[in-house]
Amino acid sequence: MSRWFGGASKAQKPLIASVEEAHLRQVQDALLLLLNDDIVSAEKVLNSADSSYHLGGQGISKFISSMLGAESELLKDASKTIQEAESRAWEDIKRAQKDSTAFRSRIYPPGTEYLLCYAVSLLTGAICAVMSGSVVQAISGFTKLRKAFLILDGIMEIEVTYFEKYKPAGQSTSIKSETTPRDNNSSAKANVLDPNRASISIDSESLELSNYNLKICEITSYTDTFIHSGTRLCYGILLVVFSMIENPIFTKILYLIGFKGDRKRGMLYLWQSSRFNNFNSAIAGITILMYYSGLIGFCDILPTDDRADEDLSAYPRTKIQNLLSEMRTQYPESKFWRLEEARLLAFNRNLTDAVKILAENSKSNFKQISTISTFELALSSMFHHNYELMAKSWIQCEDQSSWSPTLYAYLTGAAYFELYREKKKKDPAIAKELKQKAITYFRKGPPLSGKQKLMSKQLPFDMYIVRKCQKWEERAKAWNIDLTEAIGVSPLEEMIYLWSGSKKQNLDELHKSLNVLSWDRTDLPEKHKSNLDETAVHAVLMACVYRNLEKYQEAREILQKNVLCHDKQIFKGHLKDDWTCASAHYEMACIAWQEKDLKDQDHKAKFLECKEWLEKVQKWGDQFILDTRLSMKMTTSMATLKRHQKIMGF
Repeated sequence: MSRWFGGASKAQKPLIASVEEAHLRQVQDALLLLLNDDIVSAEKVLNSADSSYHLGGQGISKFISSMLGAESELLKDASKTIQEAESRAWEDIKRAQKDSTAFRSRIYPPGTEYLLCYAVSLLTGAICAVMSGSVVQAISGFTKLRKAFLILDGIMEIEVTYFEKYKPAGQSTSIKSETTPRDNNSSAKANVLDPNRASISIDSESLELSNYNLKICEITSYTDTFIHSGTRLCYGILLVVFSMIENPIFTKILYLIGFKGDRKRGMLYLWQSSRFNNFNSAIAGITILMYYSGLIGFCDILPTDDRADEDLSAYPRTKIQNLLSEMRTQYPESKFWRLEEARLLAFNRNLTDAVKILAENSKSNFKQISTISTFELALSSMFHHNYELMAKSWIQCEDQSSWSPTLYAYLTGAAYFELYREKKKKDPAIAKELKQKAITYFRKGPPLSGKQKLMSKQLPFDMYIVRKCQKWEERAKAWNIDLTEAIGVSPLEEMIYLWSGSKKQNLDELHKSLNVLSWDRTDLPEKHKSNLDETAVHAVLMACVYRNLEKYQEAREILQKNVLCHDKQIFKGHLKDDWTCASAHYEMACIAWQEKDLKDQDHKAKFLECKEWLEKVQKWGDQFILDTRLSMKMTTSMATLKRHQKIMGF
């Protein structure tokens, strides 16, 4: 343990176990108040003392605010407090080892509770550094990330060794070590926090949520529960995030420092962490729901077999609904759970009720929850084809957040543009006003791009919007027409596709999307229909809507006729929408995946067809705008196919 626990510290008052536990309880309760929308009471408690727990709690509070708000000033403030918490936790690690009056666990070495606090500070500080936009800070963040990962890995291995004593005779533990076998007499408190030790792994195919009894294993003290749930929370998040990263720079760095994600194992740890009545468990619950509603909910190719509801890395619908119900009961005033309830409703194609919840949730006392609820409201109202509410919500986003003013302005313009197209024949006077509003917002966005960066690079959607608007401007000039006449395929419908909105639409909303995509709504339909770039975008969007309407033949035909019959190189070039060809291949995979379960189809043949299309996308080679978004879908899709192939024995 000398790597983390060694070294002398200056003379201070000894740590007393009962006092430290009282501090821990106080901070955990305060953070739960924060989640329950009682910001004033939470901050009052967190600022009432200067223990490691209180300082760490302040850091976590500011970290949550900075992540939800994505504001540069919030990030800086959070980073400063987190650094102070990190230093304080490091001091208390050494004090806890030295002071005989400090907490002593049956499971963990002295000071492990502060070691976890230290790891949390490293982890949150690393994320702030990566989000800062600076490459230099991001690199230092990965150094912190590696250190946190090794600490968490070591604590996990202590638990593995400890649990070995409690497994039933003849049953192999579901968690094993990949490291070299140690002496059988080694203690659970042995020196296992070694940065050279490998990660632990799961060898059980059935990943059950309760694969050990906490009372039998004597994880009953409040501090032990804090360590156990907190370690699984942080370790689980890291494993899931590492498995999802598609950014080539991040991927290369993770490879160089030896990180490898494991989505299945990470989700198991998060579910295990969610079993308690503390802040760690609440955050685990939020993370689980965000993973399913955000990352998995964004994807199209998900398990459809009878065992799909048991797969933690896919979409276990029943478990998700039960978890949300439990959390809503525990924290009735929390807007976090209402936000997730709205997302679940949207996933179930009930945008009407989702919009109602989000409209109310945007009034939260927690500014950042209000901001993210407004953002979700803007998206959901876009999918719902409520253009007035959509425009109002994106304008509110611009007032509340500085994350992407380019995106907010562009989508406000898209809402006004659809209103203009609907009114131009019915009410020309109102249409004229709406047209001018659309032009104003479309032109407002591009000059604002680049204000927010990630790893010193422009945000992907900012780049997409700048290119799109520039294409319209050049076309308007070349054709000697207004900007609105230069726009072909609905920019709003294109955004619905890029945000995976079609899978959240009900039948009426999908049919509305078909109407919005009608060439008759454009001012110059013949000109736009003769433009390959426009027809390719149109085909991909139409195919997606047809697929969600289960009109698979129509979806396939429009892709083959307008995209797949061309060489992919023809879609590349100055200001072209180069994402359409790869997306068309992905859509073909989605069509085959959905067709495989039809009675008149050959299940295996459709599975292999889906796999073939996905492999073509995997081997695409060329970069294109917003390719990371498709890569995220590809990661989940390939994992789904691998699982299905194993189940079916193909």
